[in-house]
Amino acid sequence: MLHEVTPAPRIDTNDVDQDLGVVDDPAGLVLAIDAVCPACGGPERTFTVATGLYGCTRCAHTSPEGDH
Repeated sequence: MLHEVTPAPRIDTNDVDQDLGVVDDPAGLVLAIDAVCPACGGPERTFTVATGLYGCTRCAHTSPEGDH
């Protein structure tokens, strides 16, 4: 069974005090995650949608799992 998907509303960056960008392609998304890096202890990790890899904002550590 297929479900109809409603696209999320676009953000009008003219109405926002910060510089925000709208990503049309989800593969280009890099998400910030509040998690400690197991390699260096940094307080924030990243998740890159295109690669499926978790990374670190402080070091070059990457992993296919968020807690490794």
